[in-house]
Amino acid sequence: MTMVLDAFASYLGDLLKQVVEEELGTMLGVSGEIDKLGDKFQDLKNFLADADRRNITDETVQEWVGQLKRAMYEAADILDLCQLKAMEHGPSTVNAGCFNPLLFCMRNPFHAHEIGTRIKALNQRLDSIKERSAAFNFINLRSYEDHSSHGNLSRETIGDFDQSAVVGDKIEEDTRALVAQIMQTGKVNDDIMVVAIVGAGGIGKTTLAQKVFNDETIQGEFSKKLWLSVNQNFSDVELLRRAIIEARGDHSSAGNVKAMLHQTLKDTLIGQKTLLVMDDVWDHGAWENVLKIPFVNVAASGSRVLITTRDEGVARQMIAIWPYHHVNTLLPEDAWSLLKRQVLSSEIDEDHTNTLKDIGLKIIEKCGYLPLAVKVMGGLLRERGGLHRDWEHVLDEF
Repeated sequence: MTMVLDAFASYLGDLLKQVVEEELGTMLGVSGEIDKLGDKFQDLKNFLADADRRNITDETVQEWVGQLKRAMYEAADILDLCQLKAMEHGPSTVNAGCFNPLLFCMRNPFHAHEIGTRIKALNQRLDSIKERSAAFNFINLRSYEDHSSHGNLSRETIGDFDQSAVVGDKIEEDTRALVAQIMQTGKVNDDIMVVAIVGAGGIGKTTLAQKVFNDETIQGEFSKKLWLSVNQNFSDVELLRRAIIEARGDHSSAGNVKAMLHQTLKDTLIGQKTLLVMDDVWDHGAWENVLKIPFVNVAASGSRVLITTRDEGVARQMIAIWPYHHVNTLLPEDAWSLLKRQVLSSEIDEDHTNTLKDIGLKIIEKCGYLPLAVKVMGGLLRERGGLHRDWEHVLDEF
């Protein structure tokens, strides 16, 4: 896992570098936070390299690695949100080989405030993680320096990484099933209904929710469609503001007063058939204490809430309909297809691809068939080279 986190830190650093080069952070007032985020990930990934080198198995160290892993997932969630915003502007925006989702959002002041707020919160979280690392006496190794001898991640690699993990028939089946569930009608289903996608971090919950959100049937059914990325450290006021913006309302007159923001959201949603997506929900309070009253009281009959969460208990507390939709790891062949998409160009002949499959299957098994881990490893493999011995070297380090 340390190698996956290391590769992801390198990938994120490349995105941040592009934002800094275009001076977008300065224009939007978050340049210092972006610089800090890049520095912290660099330091922490070097600590990870030392932990890996020393083969540390102490439970407290493993807990620290787990905290860093969750912070990486939060960074991935931020990128997922940026990608979603780009998708709303058309598929051509996302499919470009040079697409940088973070760059797209930071260019757009409409989205930049939320992204900047989340980057600041992530920096605070990484400060705490870095402080804890002092207890383990890690050496700040400049490890994996051979990565840099091949140059930074190419722009093509960035584009590949940001493609949705849409491989195999399973995600299409899951999308159809969720759309059908959301579209159910009848006396009971005419009430506000909560639908839950449950699964571990990095397993593809957000990708599936994006597929549902952008489905043609869904787009045509709901007059208001709101996407809210909630995460652990949500603010009631900021969540309400974001909901109003997503619903194309105006929160300027409400200021920071929760009651006034509630009323503004009600005014924006009244009589509208609405789909609310709450992505990465850690605490049911985001629904129960913040969004439920304005949503349930005024949204039109047949409105729906779709949540993604790592905790089945959250779905239960939000009274999501049973059964919840559990996202499982990729099937081996689907994971192999995803890895090929990240690493191998269409110009590579099929015979050469087949010579890599045996080692590729071992690598994706090490990734636990998690889409996020497979995509990150794909970026690392592409950087290292396309020969069998290059892949063997990566597997030996994993």
